[in-house]
Amino acid sequence: MMNRLKALICGAILACTGAGAATAQELTMAVWGGGGANTWREAFIKQFAPGNGSTIKMVEVPNPAGALRSPAAANQYSLALVTYFEAIALSNAGLIESFDDKQLPGIADVDPKYLTKDKAGRHVGLPVYFTYYGIAYNTDLAKAEDLASWQGLADPKWKGKLSLTRPTYLAPYDAVIMAKAMGGSEKDIDPGFKLLEKIVPNVLATYTSLAHMNTLLTRGEVAAVPFYASRVWALRRQGAANVGIVIPKEGALMLPYVVVVPKGAKNLDKSLVWMNYIAGAEPQLRAALLDGWLPMNSKVKLPEDLQKTLGQPYEQIVKSLYSPDWRIIVEHNEARVDRAEKLLSGVKQ
Repeated sequence: MMNRLKALICGAILACTGAGAATAQELTMAVWGGGGANTWREAFIKQFAPGNGSTIKMVEVPNPAGALRSPAAANQYSLALVTYFEAIALSNAGLIESFDDKQLPGIADVDPKYLTKDKAGRHVGLPVYFTYYGIAYNTDLAKAEDLASWQGLADPKWKGKLSLTRPTYLAPYDAVIMAKAMGGSEKDIDPGFKLLEKIVPNVLATYTSLAHMNTLLTRGEVAAVPFYASRVWALRRQGAANVGIVIPKEGALMLPYVVVVPKGAKNLDKSLVWMNYIAGAEPQLRAALLDGWLPMNSKVKLPEDLQKTLGQPYEQIVKSLYSPDWRIIVEHNEARVDRAEKLLSGVKQ
């Protein structure tokens, strides 16, 4: 009986050890909830076969960068998808790992001007794809020519027919591209806020999530909104024929997304295998075909039919985009978010 008991105990210990080992091999990556997580699964995870026993699990959260600010982040997540300005802010706060070229050889196919580095010149993340921030509109209520300029949003005819995002993103996104449109820049932000002051009287409500904005736009509750091109393309693929996206004559804001690793996260070697895999041309092409995510890998060649869906050639889109100095944006972000909060204080949510 005693021998049998010992055998059962040993078996239980081995089972637990095996389960622990399996869990240790699983990488968890924090991403925004919604369709984006599905694209990661379809375009990247399904074809991932590292040969080292590791698996990838997408964990959908409201704000991946916010999740990494938790003291427990290193134990909860192996990686996270964040925006450029969030990657820089997390790096400045010492909350994410940094890497050299040897650790991330896949980064060699990214245009150097789009790399995110810390003050020591080390990579703070892997740029995977980008979208752009233009003007989305309901085609039943507005025309592309109505929105050929960012200043078009200030036209009184749009009173009660527009929407804007929350201050958290209004400050680093809307204010910056509108400053550029009005002759300023991320360094000279006043022209952007002055234009926003003229637009706010036309705003019906600020949107609190992408799903919220999708509803407002497709139902015609608002005519136009500064929004993400990838979300408009996704809506159109889902059957919403009454939405479009405009790159105003002054340009649209380029929004790259970066995969980062929490400081002290386990299985760093396996996370690097995953990062170098997603840096490749093939998975990035699949993501472009599925969800309109524009590749950061310069070797990706988009097919003609996809470029027609995008409305213009890839190269032309890139030429129309404004890529600011995100370090300047991070440096001044807190004060600008406060300014945006005051600006929107009278707008309902």
